[in-house]
Amino acid sequence: MALLLRGVCSNHRLLARLQPTITSRVTMAMTAKEEQDQFWKTNKQLNRPMSPHLTIYSPQVTSMLSITHRGTGVGLTVGIYAVGLSMAVLPQDFAYYLELVKSLSYGPALLFLTKLAIAWPMMFHTLNGVRHLFWDMGYGYDIKTLYKTGYLVLGLSIAGAAGLAAL
Repeated sequence: MALLLRGVCSNHRLLARLQPTITSRVTMAMTAKEEQDQFWKTNKQLNRPMSPHLTIYSPQVTSMLSITHRGTGVGLTVGIYAVGLSMAVLPQDFAYYLELVKSLSYGPALLFLTKLAIAWPMMFHTLNGVRHLFWDMGYGYDIKTLYKTGYLVLGLSIAGAAGLAAL
């Protein structure tokens, strides 16, 4: 490092000023546990308030839709990987397992609910993603529009998923 700096720096006084920074070592004064204990002890002595927790907040449409958007994204990702990996590992192809499910003769209500459980996360995540794209462009940030588009996304996702499940 010093050779590199000597080659780059024609001014050796700059190098002399950087030398202590480069060669100094940081020693750990205390362990993480001791540091954490010191932090809480200091906060207690200074009578600092605790940070609020999620349990004191009342649920809002915006926060619930945000959490649901993240949850559906994770669920869809896990589901896609699970189906893809299982198709790679299982001995038969997808058409075989689709015929197997059809042969079980589920009733129409159970089949509709199963399709709805698959279609709704996809519809919600897609529509809420479009809502987020509008936010990225700077539209829809006032509270009235946030709530209106939130309810719109929720309604359209349920209606769209129900339509897809009815096919």
